[in-house]
Amino acid sequence: MITSIASPFQATVAPGMVCVILDASFDPALPEQLEQRMGHGLERCVPLFDTTPYVGLQSAGPFAVLCALNGALLAYASALLARVDAGCVFYLKHEQQVDLAVEHWRSLLTVSSEDTPARLMRFYDPRWLEPLLRSLNDVERAQFMGPLTDIAWRNELGWRHLSLPQPEAEVHRLPPGWLHLSAERQRLMQQRRLHLFAVRLARDYQTVLTMPEPETFVYRQLHGARHAGYLQLADLERWLRLALRQGDGFWSRVPFSELLAREDLSLGDKLNALERL
Repeated sequence: MITSIASPFQATVAPGMVCVILDASFDPALPEQLEQRMGHGLERCVPLFDTTPYVGLQSAGPFAVLCALNGALLAYASALLARVDAGCVFYLKHEQQVDLAVEHWRSLLTVSSEDTPARLMRFYDPRWLEPLLRSLNDVERAQFMGPLTDIAWRNELGWRHLSLPQPEAEVHRLPPGWLHLSAERQRLMQQRRLHLFAVRLARDYQTVLTMPEPETFVYRQLHGARHAGYLQLADLERWLRLALRQGDGFWSRVPFSELLAREDLSLGDKLNALERL
């Protein structure tokens, strides 16, 4: 079950070892930053693209960082994840599981789909982690967690947390590409992502959403926005404000529908024009 929590860097989420996956694409100096803060003892830093088909991309790839509590590495990870969507936090029962966890994470880097038998997936991206987890059944979710006991990530709803669905389940090594992203799963992930936006905006606008089932109302408006080509939270919020001013489903009515159908305007220009009506 996914729940909301305080920052895992401020309160203990689970016992055991803390391992943070950080994406160097958000900080080109990440390897140097980690090396400068690396302490003695259990702390480790493992480039996850090594020994995979993506090794040539490691300069902008993920690093698994085993952190000591209250150390400089953990402080750096906390500051980075508070600022950008650079990764997430995993928990292991003990240090001896780190190598098994690294092997497991590398198996998640490659997924299959109906279009291609193997492609890169940045499974640690906190923006898509919850939609992905919610698209999995219990068995798949346990396979995704592998040797991990807990995972924490930050998205539009704040810090989120999931514990291993079956703590006593035996961990099986799975080959790269075992996770299949079918067209239906991808559709469901898009739907779950939009629902996250709806929950966030319903919370932000709760004082003016006086209708019954405000989350349902917001989701319906955002679905219309996505159909019109708007995918970013800032644009979706502007669309919601239009709906609050112009009415439920405004985009299907004239003159709004005529403006949205114009091919001589960009999406940004259309949104600006809608706000002037």
